Amino acid sequence: MTLQKILKSRFFGGELVLAGLTALAVGWKFMTLNQTMMKGSAGDPLTLLALTGTSLALACLPLFLPRRFRGAGFLFVDFWLTILVWTDLLSLRYYSDLFSLRNLGLGTQLSAVADSVMALMEPKDALLWLDFPVLVLLALRLRKRLLEIPPLDWVRAGAVLAAGALFLVPFGLRVERFQKTCPGALSSMWDRPAVALSIGSLNYHLVDLLSLASERFRGKGTGVGLEEVVGWFQERPAKASHRYHGIAAGKNLIVLQVEALQSFVLNRSIGGVEITPNLNRLARRGLDFTETYHQTAMGNSADAEFLVNTGLFPASTGVAYTRYAGNEFNSIASALKAKGYATLALHGDRPGFWNRARMYPSLSFDRFVSNRDFTVDSVIGLGLSDESFFRQSLFILKAQKTPFYAFLITLSSHYPFNMDLDKIPDLPLGDLAGTELGNYLRCIHYADRQIGAFVAGLRREGLLDESVLAIYGDHPGLTVGDRPDLARFLGVPDLSNPVAWKKAQKIPFIVRVPRERLRGGFSLATGQIDIGPTLGNLMGTDLQTAFGQDLLNARHGFVVFRNGSFLDDEAWVLPELDVAYNLRTGQTQTPSEQPDGLSRARRKLSVSDAILQGNLIPELNASFQ
Repeated sequence: MTLQKILKSRFFGGELVLAGLTALAVGWKFMTLNQTMMKGSAGDPLTLLALTGTSLALACLPLFLPRRFRGAGFLFVDFWLTILVWTDLLSLRYYSDLFSLRNLGLGTQLSAVADSVMALMEPKDALLWLDFPVLVLLALRLRKRLLEIPPLDWVRAGAVLAAGALFLVPFGLRVERFQKTCPGALSSMWDRPAVALSIGSLNYHLVDLLSLASERFRGKGTGVGLEEVVGWFQERPAKASHRYHGIAAGKNLIVLQVEALQSFVLNRSIGGVEITPNLNRLARRGLDFTETYHQTAMGNSADAEFLVNTGLFPASTGVAYTRYAGNEFNSIASALKAKGYATLALHGDRPGFWNRARMYPSLSFDRFVSNRDFTVDSVIGLGLSDESFFRQSLFILKAQKTPFYAFLITLSSHYPFNMDLDKIPDLPLGDLAGTELGNYLRCIHYADRQIGAFVAGLRREGLLDESVLAIYGDHPGLTVGDRPDLARFLGVPDLSNPVAWKKAQKIPFIVRVPRERLRGGFSLATGQIDIGPTLGNLMGTDLQTAFGQDLLNARHGFVVFRNGSFLDDEAWVLPELDVAYNLRTGQTQTPSEQPDGLSRARRKLSVSDAILQGNLIPELNASFQ
């Protein structure tokens, strides 16, 4: 049958042909996008089938329109999906990331891309539009026959709906398989290109749309309004003392977030070799908060950055870095910028990873130095090696106008710890050689060596005694499966007791004040949310909307976790399990012994959630004036 006869057929006229051509064009464009990200990424049969099925399902949508608009409907679908592919390509070139509907709220940040659109375009982008004139021609020819086509009755509508549902079956199967393989990846969207490579770029966008629609349908409200949020901050007790406030005012602030650093490695040796000699030295000569717990949720490293820089809790669902990048925030950077500081973040990974390139401007960082700016001359695991990262970062900080706030995130000690071990110095691990714990110790030993070289470089360049240097771990690196090896290494019978395992997961928090003017150990319960207020006190600033406390002026520790559990200096309470543990003995006690703590923890979380979900920082700032 010729094309002309097909166009004159009476079931759907030429509409089925036009739908098929639209699906073919759309599928080809998104497959090309996948190939652009990584050659062969669309080779998985189920991914390919899912991408094809989704293209056909979307191409069916115009069949539900009134007859006279169906041709235009096909053009509409093709046009906007082509725009989506093109936006993805531009985003990949600028951010090394894919577009997300959540990024529509980034406002002024988008102008950075808009100003550079012409520079980002490439001649081959014109290939994306080759199908459009053909579809326009066919749609015009089809329009002349539309009046001859019967309206879409319920039978035909049911057939179209059934076909669309059938086309989406591979999509559902592929998403289900991905969720089993990478639990939590779709809700956190920690790495959008990685998700798109796994399930197909078009399917990634469909998941993104469904996720956003689900959030809107459920509603964003927490039941906590602006008045209650303002009231919570007004009710906070006034600070009885303000020791050391501004002791480092005018100095630089350098913060190191060290990947997967846990505190049990400090002050330990293996085979006669000290694992972290440089961190140990810094802890002895500075402020050492020995009871620090990570408070990260689904966002891992991104949550740690968020907790420290804003003093807010991680998002209740998803990840703040990917869900709320369009919000306004009070942060360490914004407070120091108000005092004339330059602010920069440095990380040897792709700028789009964890949506950092879009989030950092919202956190008031003037500059983000990523792997696009570093010379990638040495790679370990996921990106630039710590040796190269610190060496190049030192050069950048040396040239930086002072005073500055520099936030540095390391990468080489990222899980899994068996990546590129030939580039990492060995340790006399004994029977731990080849185990995950043994490999982890090697990675941390390497990270410590590079931190030591960085500190020596700061001293050599005259920056060390002109800067506050803070170091902390972002989250634990070891898992439950490593407990037997870790117990043997620590010389304890076992770590099956919940309190023993909780303590084994503690992270370091160390601060070196210029010329080592302050030293000492602190044993009060500490969370990452306390780091910002503590550093703010030293720098002479105040993070008014932070939920942590300045540890230098605190009498008691209080750490709230995203799941609603909390601990103080005496007990760890898990309301969801209706159990509490004495932190000294490990024995259980009744949660009812901590009624004030439970109420306080819940209110902190609900008020923080209200700020995030309602983007309330501008109104709060206005209320403080």
